[in-house]
Amino acid sequence: MEQVRIGRLHFYMLIGMYLLGGTIALGTGVGAGKDVWLAILLGLVPGLLLYAIYAKLYSLHPNKPLTSYLPDVLGGPIGKTIAFLYSVHFIYQATRNVRGCGNLLVISVYDQTPLFAMLTLMGLALIYLLYCGIESISRSCTIFLTGIVGLGFMASIFLFASGVVDVNRLLPVMENGWRPVMNSVPSTYFLPYGEMLVITMLFPYVAPKGRKSVLTGMWTMITTGFVLAYTMALNVAVLGSDLFMRSVFPLMTTTSQINIGDFIQKVDAIAISTLMLSYFFKGAIYAYVAAMAIADLWRVSIKQLALPIGFIVLFSCMMLAGSYAENYVEGFVLNPYVIFPFDFIIPAIVLIVSLIRRRPGGASST
Repeated sequence: MEQVRIGRLHFYMLIGMYLLGGTIALGTGVGAGKDVWLAILLGLVPGLLLYAIYAKLYSLHPNKPLTSYLPDVLGGPIGKTIAFLYSVHFIYQATRNVRGCGNLLVISVYDQTPLFAMLTLMGLALIYLLYCGIESISRSCTIFLTGIVGLGFMASIFLFASGVVDVNRLLPVMENGWRPVMNSVPSTYFLPYGEMLVITMLFPYVAPKGRKSVLTGMWTMITTGFVLAYTMALNVAVLGSDLFMRSVFPLMTTTSQINIGDFIQKVDAIAISTLMLSYFFKGAIYAYVAAMAIADLWRVSIKQLALPIGFIVLFSCMMLAGSYAENYVEGFVLNPYVIFPFDFIIPAIVLIVSLIRRRPGGASST
């Protein structure tokens, strides 16, 4: 593990960018229709319960990331095997997000540019970020997320000034009852809150350690939840529930409606910048925690792994899915089944074993 520290502000921005990645681009809980904002807020509840597991693990192992204390808790062979599987899982998720960023750019703007060319440029940027380390990644997230918030605020003003926002499209609330909302809660939980596992790898970097770091992560989840709820509600208020549910990139479709006096219009760059940056940095964070896991297993530095992991992600992107439709199915239908054991079952087991080992008469865990 790198001997660096990141402050709570940078940690807040890092996790905020991570949670927005992909989610703000594609939307989440679209099955709830115009009540999607309510499904997102309800999905935050199980997300916070999952976060409580991660926070407790951090309190028991404050100086090590998850993959480092797995052998201590579960035993050498089993722990190292699971740690290796985590590294593969993180690389897979990094691949998914970088490929999603490439799909976004090719579909929306660079339709005449080969996908491989776009992915190559992102792969080079990814290698550079991995080489620079988590401190540089967190600072970059702070700068770019500040810009994204500013662009989002500006876009909201433009939408209201254009007269395309109709809050009546959000009414009546729960017109079809609770069932559509509750059926959408699992998807709003898995994306983005169910992917908070990376925080177990990043907690040891945060200074100061302890309760303040845990509270920073919790407030990041809550803030991001309300931001996503507002964004999806704004999408519905502009597009209507039918167009919102059918749109590939709802946020980009929403910003395309901006037109103030036939003068301020075609500001799709606001949405594209937001979607691209959030998608890419989420992939970069996944790639970095994958490098952390591999570096700990094979006793090498993360900088030595920057190039190989970058190339693995790049070429895996091209093999991931043959089309956008396949990529969507893998991400929203199959990926939750991949996430669930890694992000919930294994951490819960590790927590139970850690608590048992720390009981009087049990073997102490480091």
